[in-house]
Amino acid sequence: MYDRILVPTDGREETERAIDEAIALAAEYDATLHTLYVVNSAAIAPGIEFSDLEEVGRQAVEHVRDRATAAGVDRVTGDVTHGLRHRAILDYAADHDIDLIVIGRHRELDHLVRGSVSKRVSEAATVPVLLVE
Repeated sequence: MYDRILVPTDGREETERAIDEAIALAAEYDATLHTLYVVNSAAIAPGIEFSDLEEVGRQAVEHVRDRATAAGVDRVTGDVTHGLRHRAILDYAADHDIDLIVIGRHRELDHLVRGSVSKRVSEAATVPVLLVE
């Protein structure tokens, strides 16, 4: 049913349930698991370097890769990119022919005011999106 599953990660604890779900689905369907960390270019504060955020992203992607491999998922790929998070996720999904996006949903005030990444992805995606709280 699914050959390529994408789980975006932001390295926060709230993403862990989405990672668990994506790993379980990849194992069940013998799918390739893609993980993506997006350095949000709009959120760079003075004194923070892109390289610092890229390292955080690499660590987040490695975390997903290690967990997936330990769970028996043979094909795991990860990437760190830059841009607006929802747009970068959608672009990655289109560029890599993703069948399913599994994304964590955060319920913070800032997301309610500006609109969450998960909401924007689910509204604009051309493939199924599984929102995990």
